[in-house]
Amino acid sequence: MKKSFCVFVIALICMNSCGNINAENGNVIDSIAETTITTEVSSKEKTMFTFRNATKDEENEMRKVQYGGEWIYETGTAGEEEYALFLGKVMACFGKNDSLSDDWECMYSYPITAEDENGNKYLVEIYHGSGGPSYSIPIEQSGLNVPDYEQAAKELVKFIESAEPADYEWESIYADIPARIKYIIKDGKVTVENEIMDFEELGL
Repeated sequence: MKKSFCVFVIALICMNSCGNINAENGNVIDSIAETTITTEVSSKEKTMFTFRNATKDEENEMRKVQYGGEWIYETGTAGEEEYALFLGKVMACFGKNDSLSDDWECMYSYPITAEDENGNKYLVEIYHGSGGPSYSIPIEQSGLNVPDYEQAAKELVKFIESAEPADYEWESIYADIPARIKYIIKDGKVTVENEIMDFEELGL
């Protein structure tokens, strides 16, 4: 019962500002930001993209623009196993970076550069917020071509979801319940361990 309650409550929490990047609010810089990982994917408009970890300079430029987040999975369509699997696929595509946190609501952040066949670059953040796996792109008021960013983000999600997950273990804390949540992927098999905690364990 406790495990079911934990997953149910987390699934209903609204997304916070973890995915909103601006000059005042940044995430930990990706330790493998210079590594380039590319693939080609097509959209209805036949636009082709390559994807790689953003460089530090690109990430700094991204932080100068107001970004807004979007859930990758709508509430009720996915749970902790899907969230764990998605992170494994992100790691398979872009490595394990220094942003990993034991805070469930801000578990990771991957600034990704999507480049189309014309050399246009779109900075997209893949992150885990209070709504689970999410992406963020510039808001309408940014003055940038938001539909192009939206297309790049959706193709990036498709690319990630097509990958085989990397093996990993990661434990985080959802402080509002509170609960300890551990993701494990071994040989493609997903295991999620949930444990309800006492507030005293968090020092609250």
